[in-house]
Amino acid sequence: MPSPISPPSPNLAWLAARLKLRHFTLLVELDRCRSVSRAAERLGLAQPTVTRSLSEIEGIFMTPLFTRSRRGLEPTPAGSLVLARARLSLADAEGLGQDLAALGAGLQGRLRVGVIPFLSRQTQDTLWQHLLTLRPRMGFVAEEATTDVLQQALMARELDCAICRFTSIAAEAGLEQRFLYHQEPRLVVSRNAAERLARRGLDWEAFVAMQWIFPPQHTPVRAMIHSIFASAGQAVPKPFMEAFANKTLATVLRHMPDAITILPDDIAQEVADLSGARVMPQRLQWNLPPVGMVRLRDSPHAALIDAAAEVVRGGRSSTD
Repeated sequence: MPSPISPPSPNLAWLAARLKLRHFTLLVELDRCRSVSRAAERLGLAQPTVTRSLSEIEGIFMTPLFTRSRRGLEPTPAGSLVLARARLSLADAEGLGQDLAALGAGLQGRLRVGVIPFLSRQTQDTLWQHLLTLRPRMGFVAEEATTDVLQQALMARELDCAICRFTSIAAEAGLEQRFLYHQEPRLVVSRNAAERLARRGLDWEAFVAMQWIFPPQHTPVRAMIHSIFASAGQAVPKPFMEAFANKTLATVLRHMPDAITILPDDIAQEVADLSGARVMPQRLQWNLPPVGMVRLRDSPHAALIDAAAEVVRGGRSSTD
């Protein structure tokens, strides 16, 4: 019995001759609306035009990209694959347009930089002193968010690079991670409570009874805190606050007499300086994931980003 013949697949030459960005725009809108009529309305097109365009696009890819169900249009497996690439292509096109606009304004281009909240003033100063003195001058977009949010933005090509923590997800997603430095976790306690606890060592039963401030869920520091309590044989306390903004942490530690949190060492000292809180002398035998410069492997700004990473790493080494 002869084996079934596989259907043809479009190659690069076929796609390059036929595929246009407007096709991707239509597909993404159809996925968002899950309705031909609503997509047509949002795009300002007639419904038959959208139907014909979808048929044309499916002909280019030689396979159905959507099926109809009671919930509306549903992407096929091939449709989901094409939609993922469509979003990246549209993000790249948007980034190119903004880079060209920056070039027209007399800048070399535009660099979109993300940073985690737990980034010390010294690291920020080293990074931006380097970037702001680049010649020809660059334009910049800066975003502050947690590691998971920054990595998602990188994968969606909404950022060019980010200083955040190493994760296995980043490596699996094709992100380049360049080591910058390690941080050590430290306990930070409001002044009155610190004086009471100073001679008690790592008294986790006493710590559990205090008013805890935790970073948000799904962050590496939060996961580390849970692991520390588990290793100490203690239930993880329910925090009375979730926060990672340094000024917020400092204000709460200043006004709440029994507040406590765990922060990376350099951030811990900055928050203590702002609040009058104390960094406890006890050392926590735990390691945070390293901080690194993360970028897409095929970033058009790869050389610039890697040079900035070397400057930050060198600046940290000179102060350690």
